[in-house]
Amino acid sequence: MEETTAIKLATRKRRLFAFLIDALIIGVFGWMIGWSFEDAILQLGNFGRAVGAIVVLLYFGICNSKLMNGQTLGKMLLNIRVVDKNSNYISVAKAILRALPFALYILLNGMPVSDSSDLYPSLILGTILFSIPVLEIYFAIANNKSLQSLHDMIAKTYVVSAKTEGCIDLTNKKAVLYAGLALPILIMAIVFAGSSAVANKLIYVKDMQKIIGAASQELPISSISMYRNKTTTTNLDGETTEVKLIQVTATKINKDENDTLLAVKIAKIIFDSGFAFEEDENLFIAITYGYDIGIASKYNSSKFNDTPKNWKEAVKAISILDRTSRKNKPTVDIKSDFWRNVANAQYIVSGTLNVDTNKIQEIKKSKGDYIEFNFVIDSVFKGDIEKKEITLRKFICDINGKENRCNDSNLFTLNGQKVIAPLVKSQRKPGQYAFIKSSVKGLQLATEENANKVSNEVKLQKEIIESKFYTEVCPYTKLADSVKTLIEDMLVASKAESAYVNLERLGKSAIPTIICQMDDRRELAIKSITFKNKSPDGTEKTWHYTPQVVTDVLAATLNFVSWNSFGYIFDGASEEERVSVINGWRIFLWYLING
Repeated sequence: MEETTAIKLATRKRRLFAFLIDALIIGVFGWMIGWSFEDAILQLGNFGRAVGAIVVLLYFGICNSKLMNGQTLGKMLLNIRVVDKNSNYISVAKAILRALPFALYILLNGMPVSDSSDLYPSLILGTILFSIPVLEIYFAIANNKSLQSLHDMIAKTYVVSAKTEGCIDLTNKKAVLYAGLALPILIMAIVFAGSSAVANKLIYVKDMQKIIGAASQELPISSISMYRNKTTTTNLDGETTEVKLIQVTATKINKDENDTLLAVKIAKIIFDSGFAFEEDENLFIAITYGYDIGIASKYNSSKFNDTPKNWKEAVKAISILDRTSRKNKPTVDIKSDFWRNVANAQYIVSGTLNVDTNKIQEIKKSKGDYIEFNFVIDSVFKGDIEKKEITLRKFICDINGKENRCNDSNLFTLNGQKVIAPLVKSQRKPGQYAFIKSSVKGLQLATEENANKVSNEVKLQKEIIESKFYTEVCPYTKLADSVKTLIEDMLVASKAESAYVNLERLGKSAIPTIICQMDDRRELAIKSITFKNKSPDGTEKTWHYTPQVVTDVLAATLNFVSWNSFGYIFDGASEEERVSVINGWRIFLWYLING
């Protein structure tokens, strides 16, 4: 049987150290919760603090009760315990009541106020938040006899040395209590004065609720605030300058969301609302990512500050780009094959089509084979071909062939007529040429109208490439950080295969970003990639390629994800072929944006 002595209250020093130990334990537990359930907590936004409040209530509610002999881990180490006036352990309910001030402080700290134009909600919230710690400290110091703090007085408990027993008959001075009750009034006055000063500095934006409502509905953010902020700065020469800002802070819920893109989308909502900027007023947008559960927090932030004019230029770029990923269908606005044929072609020439159709019929009756025929060039629309006569090579399928390349009807209908032909160099026979994608669907009559149409498209696509428009668009593409990380993983043997798979899984939303990263000739760590054929009509279950550099694997991924192609470089290629493919995809991006 343990020996006990007469009741002895725990000293302030022991209670403080016990509390610090408990705070450290709760903080570590909070960090573990954040690390384990980060994505789920991010979805809670500001209400994530409720997690910390619940943890505090459970920890102190259970440990300070009779279930744990009135001892938290900190109190065990300092050899003190929580009891009632008769030295009995308290119930779980009373222990939870005792912990309520701490939980309330955690829950309310950082809680957004519904309408920042009204000072009263801020006044009440600020008074409660300041009052809790002030009253805790005040009563802990002022109650010299009982050493009770605010939470002790609420639950009518005491903290005593662990091995002491006896009734506690101590009464706190009424003057101390009355002074304590007066403190919140004083705090309210201080908070009101501070709020008034802040209100004069951070002028409430009247359209804030409209902007916040739109942003909250349209964007992946958990919270957003907006103020008009005016400050005065003084340089070393004593000259003062007024800095005027529209200050916006938003917390995103998706760590893969591009901060720059999100900031520009917020700016777009602000401009669309009709908000009027003052003269020389900048727009400052801070994008934060992380969580705060009251007992642990983790935040990263990106800050953007520029003039409304420059923001509008960024909005113009991103507004059209954003349409491309809507509903996860980036090809919905690209209906014509015409521009695609021009982009696919290394050469576009015109001349008279002269092919032996009888030989084609013979091949079709057999197992299929290539046919070669001469083509005399009249004019060149695209590419540098010095020869006036070239050899064209075309595979003719057997009579049952249903593949796209098997459609050779144009060879019959256009034979003997002057045509415009989009061509590429033959991969199988150097010095010869082939139709793009081994198909003659791109052939068309060389009428004046068609010739002008082709000339204009070639000119447009040349301007698209020379303008380097993508340098303005690429900073705002979605999933940029994810794609860049996966590309770096492709250069590491242990990570390359999973990087290939994960890049494909990003899907159509990542197409613009992948195109933006195509100019990367670094050698791959693993030169092998396999795609599973997801088409129900597909005859092959998998497609296997041997890309050599990053450009090759990005082209293969784009082909698989979008079902578009601008040249076959999936098994490696020459620099000329890679440049042609990259340019084709950049033209695709332009049409993706402007289609």
